[in-house]
Amino acid sequence: MRKRSPKVCSSQDVDRLSNLPNHIIHHILSFLDAKYAVQTSVLAKGWRNLWTSVHVLHLNSNSFRRLGRFKKFVVAVLNKLNHNSTAGTFLFTYRGRIDDYLKKRVIYFASFHGVGHLVLDLGCKRPPVSQALLNCQTFKTIKLKNATFTTSFGFSKLTTLHLKHCLFSLVSNCFDFSDCLPNLSSLSLLGCDFTRFKVLKISGPQLLNVTIRSMWYSYGGLSKGCKVEISAPKLTFFSYKESHVLDFSVINLPSLRHADVDVFLSYEEEKKDIQCLLKFFQGLYNVQSATLSYSTIQVCQDDYHICCVSASFICGFKSSF
Repeated sequence: MRKRSPKVCSSQDVDRLSNLPNHIIHHILSFLDAKYAVQTSVLAKGWRNLWTSVHVLHLNSNSFRRLGRFKKFVVAVLNKLNHNSTAGTFLFTYRGRIDDYLKKRVIYFASFHGVGHLVLDLGCKRPPVSQALLNCQTFKTIKLKNATFTTSFGFSKLTTLHLKHCLFSLVSNCFDFSDCLPNLSSLSLLGCDFTRFKVLKISGPQLLNVTIRSMWYSYGGLSKGCKVEISAPKLTFFSYKESHVLDFSVINLPSLRHADVDVFLSYEEEKKDIQCLLKFFQGLYNVQSATLSYSTIQVCQDDYHICCVSASFICGFKSSF
C-alpha cells in the first residue's frame, strides 16, 4: 500500500502577518490613517482590538467625503480608546470650521493621554486653544495650524514648536518665547499674527533652529513699527523668508553657522526697508555660510550701502556657499 506524502502547505495558506509580534504589527499600523487602521479589526479575531494600542493615531477629515461622518468616526474612536491607552503621537487634521464639541473631544484626548508629539490643524476659523491643552506638560513636539492663543502658556518639556497661521491675542506689549518655552530647540513661525505686540522676542538658551516666514505687518503678521529681537547663544541655523523686510532691533547669534535669506524691498517704504536690511546683514556678521535668493542678491546689487555691507558679509564667510 502506497503511503501518502505529507501535505505541504503553500505560502498562501500561512497567515504570516498575524504571526508577527504585536509590537511589529503596531508599528505597521502606525503608518495608516485611523480609518484604515480600524478596518483591520475585521481581518481576524486577534486583530479586533489591535488598533486601540497603536502609539501613533492619525485622524484626517480628508479621508471622508462628509464631515458629519468624520465627526462620528472621531467620537467613536476616542470613546473606544480607554483611559489607560497612550498615543505617543497624535495627528488631527480638519477642513472647514470645527464645532466646539469635536474640538473639546480632540483636545481632551491630546491633553490627558500622554501625547508627546502633537500635530493639530483646527480648520479655517482659528478657534481658541483651551486651557487644558496649554497646561499639558507631556508635549515634546507641537505642530499647530489655524489656532488662537488667548492666554499665556508654558511647556516645560517642549523642544520643537511649529506654528502656522496662528493668532496671538494675549494682552501684552511684548511676547518672549523664552519665558514660556525654556527648553525649546527648534521654532518655526509661518504666517502667524502677532499684531497685539510692539516687541516680539525670539530668544532661548537652547534654541538651535529658527524659521520665520510671512510675518510682514501688511499681511497681518506684525503691528506697524513692531520691533523684532532675536537672541540665542546656541542658534546654528536661521531661515528668514519674507516678502518684505522686518525691523530687527536686536540680532545676537554668536554661534550661527548657516543663514537662508529670501527678501525683497517694497516700493512704498524702500528707504525704511534699506535701513532694516542693513541692520539685518550687520547682525549676521559672524555667519559661516549662507543661501541668498535671487531677489535678495538683486537688492544688494541695486543699493550701494547694502552692496558694501553684503560684500563684507560674504567675504567674512568661513566657508563658501
